[in-house]
Amino acid sequence: MNPLPGISFVVPVRNGEASLDRVLAAMLAQRDGRDVEIIAVDDGSQDRSRAILESYAASGLIRVLDGVGLGAASAINLGIRHASHAIICQIDQDVIVHPGWLNRLLTELRDERIAAAQACYIATEGRSIWSRVMSLDLTQRYSEIQNAGDVDHVCTGNTAYRASALAEVGLLDETLGYGYDNDLSYRLLNAGYRLAICPEATSTHEWRDGFVGYLRQQYGFGYGRLDLVAKHRHKIAGDDVSRLQMMLHAPVMAGATVGLGVAWILALLGYPSVVLALLSVGLIAALVVERFVAGARAAAKFHDRAGYLFAPVHVVRDLAWSGAILVWVGRRLAGRSSRPAHSMHPRQTKTSQANRVA
Repeated sequence: MNPLPGISFVVPVRNGEASLDRVLAAMLAQRDGRDVEIIAVDDGSQDRSRAILESYAASGLIRVLDGVGLGAASAINLGIRHASHAIICQIDQDVIVHPGWLNRLLTELRDERIAAAQACYIATEGRSIWSRVMSLDLTQRYSEIQNAGDVDHVCTGNTAYRASALAEVGLLDETLGYGYDNDLSYRLLNAGYRLAICPEATSTHEWRDGFVGYLRQQYGFGYGRLDLVAKHRHKIAGDDVSRLQMMLHAPVMAGATVGLGVAWILALLGYPSVVLALLSVGLIAALVVERFVAGARAAAKFHDRAGYLFAPVHVVRDLAWSGAILVWVGRRLAGRSSRPAHSMHPRQTKTSQANRVA
């Protein structure tokens, strides 16, 4: 008998051709003699993702399942239900795990009270400034966690879970888009488990590159956070990874933007508007200063000049989050419930981009 515990990797895929080969190769490199299965769930890819998956499946390296098109949480749940082993590593289609990733997380899971252990993302250079700032910001937030061995949020896509704990809490909430990982973390904690982040286990996250990709993803993050807070209102102030300081950016920017709009209308109508306009500009300035200081600290700590662009890049982020607030509130007032597709938009393929231009 093999004395090492078996491992199931679950990868949801939709339009992931850009990094899928490297993601799968990195997972296969984690094998160390134990039983390892890789389950990829294709949730309606429109690029070459399916062909890549089938080439690996034809070699007997992975198993491919067909998703039902209801979003990432649904695809992950499908993979989990077909998993054979007691430890389930959920990897996203754009996360490349580094050597030693698996064994370091398994060390954390020796404590049976820990339901999930997450690796840390490493900031990378060579991509657009939008991607670099996003990566560096997350690296900085991880570094500021006081007790990584006992946190209230681990992120799916870069994490090893105990299958029995997932089954106990009912897997992922398939009604959620972005934020389903937070929701799962909170429910695992409520069930009496602990969560851990392991700084020694690392991976690279290939964030969506370019201005449009960044804007779409940040809008989704903001929208998904609102769905999450609507379900877990006690988390309105955030968690260990996304703290109150970060959570305040969206409502403050939204309020300041609305304030500027109202001030402009008042000015057109001949009413006093200077005080409201100055207050709104002051709030935006405070957000910019906070981000500039945080970015300068990140640049010094991690020797990455991308930190000096935190302020302008995060103004774009805050505006995207503000837009998400307005759309989310509008849908709620209209009596429309949220769906995963409202926050999670698939990566654009070359075909879909060409169709949009046409």
